[in-house]
Amino acid sequence: MPEAHSEPHSEPKIRVLFLWHMHQPYYKDLVAGIYRLPWARLHALKDYYGMVAMLEEFPLIHQTFNLAPSLLAQLEEYATGKASEAMQDLAFKPARELTREDRLFILRYFFQANLEHLISRYPRYRQLYDQMQANEFVPERAIPFFSENDFTDLQVLSQLAWFDEILLARDPEIRALVLKKQGYGYADQKLLQRKQQAAIRNVIEAYRSAAERGQIEISTSPFYHPILPLLCDTNVATEAHPWVRLPGRRFRHPEDARLQLERSIE
Repeated sequence: MPEAHSEPHSEPKIRVLFLWHMHQPYYKDLVAGIYRLPWARLHALKDYYGMVAMLEEFPLIHQTFNLAPSLLAQLEEYATGKASEAMQDLAFKPARELTREDRLFILRYFFQANLEHLISRYPRYRQLYDQMQANEFVPERAIPFFSENDFTDLQVLSQLAWFDEILLARDPEIRALVLKKQGYGYADQKLLQRKQQAAIRNVIEAYRSAAERGQIEISTSPFYHPILPLLCDTNVATEAHPWVRLPGRRFRHPEDARLQLERSIE
């Protein structure tokens, strides 16, 4: 039989672009001057920093991040201590100074985290969750069963649970808080407050650093993340949905759309 000649087999290749869209709505109430929801702050701790910082371990991996300007504006306020937000303020208030209304607020909102991955990771946090569950998550019913120490532990762990793995690994003081497990005090709250603000401050620097070394490309969105065609003319909605119900007052401001683009690039 003739000798078979084998040629190197080349696998087909595809190029994959990872585009991470980093966006939270603008949660600040501009009339009251306070943040109504905490998600820009908490996701900065859990996601926004770690997702770019972990690329330091993989220098051959390149990615693209879309940073909505309205998100950056919120992070800057948190990083500089200018952001006023009820959940943040109560997390760092001494438990002995909490009013009844404060305690009810904490019991109502400080368990808003993933049960499996965030709450259950910290046994004391899960214990407090089970204590709340035993009272059917009714704050008024549960409040007699939560001591001052319970509230302090809940205040600390509800914040600590959102810290990214990289932050836990790189900061020995945060690791010490994790290892302490329970029995926290006001000094621990103040330490965590400082660490949280510093972590958020490092978010923007982490993206700037990754961009400067050429590992990521940064794109952006219109400043407040609006739907630009509707800014130009709300009646454009009928092109896709002829029978859609339109606003009673037509909105048509293409100059606002242009301003959103100019401000986003700036």
